[in-house]
Amino acid sequence: MKAVVVAAGRGTRMMPLTADTPKPLLPLHGRPILEHILLGLRDAGIADVLIVVKYLAERIEAYFGDGSGLGMRISYVEQTGPMGTGSALLSAESWVGDESFMLLWGDILMGSHNYRRLQETFARTPCDLLSSLNWMDDPCAGSSNEVEGDRIVRIVEKPAPGTAKSNWNQAGLFVCTSAVIEAMKACGLSPRGEIEFTAGVQLLLDRGKDVRWMPVEGFWSDVGTPEILAALEASDLPDLR
Repeated sequence: MKAVVVAAGRGTRMMPLTADTPKPLLPLHGRPILEHILLGLRDAGIADVLIVVKYLAERIEAYFGDGSGLGMRISYVEQTGPMGTGSALLSAESWVGDESFMLLWGDILMGSHNYRRLQETFARTPCDLLSSLNWMDDPCAGSSNEVEGDRIVRIVEKPAPGTAKSNWNQAGLFVCTSAVIEAMKACGLSPRGEIEFTAGVQLLLDRGKDVRWMPVEGFWSDVGTPEILAALEASDLPDLR
């Protein structure tokens, strides 16, 4: 299976650290954040990776090159058109073709065993979209996913604090099919003028597509702020591989 890693954002929540460094290259325990993710993918048997870039793209490309230094094959595409995670995914359309593929956000860390579990779960029960979810006290900073059995039935992006009907949060790791690409094309722009991945997922649900989920096991972190990065640096980072 191929993997697409979205690493295009400006990392505004990470300012001033990202004033001249793209967030994926911020160091954590001696390696850039993105390198931890790539090594996890490699150890899960995924060698072909496309990185979606935009902000300071040349720095990311210069650091990782063609991936041979990591024993991988890395390609790059620059996000064009509207902002948003859904738009970033559309930038990868020609690279993924009609194949199912893994999709990851470039600032989410978790144990690489979850990458293996996701592939195994999808192989057992193919579907239009397989999403990893993690339990949060209040998913107001992410998205609330209402589930029935192994299926997602509704998704709400950044619900107001205390209003979420489900504690399951979208964990930033997916297996996508061409149905996901088509939904991103059709979902339109959000009020912020972005193509949002969660809006595309809700459109899949509205169309009656098969959207399933898998719980993340073990460590998970959205490395989204300087405070989170500092706390992880000061702690014993769990083995991500």
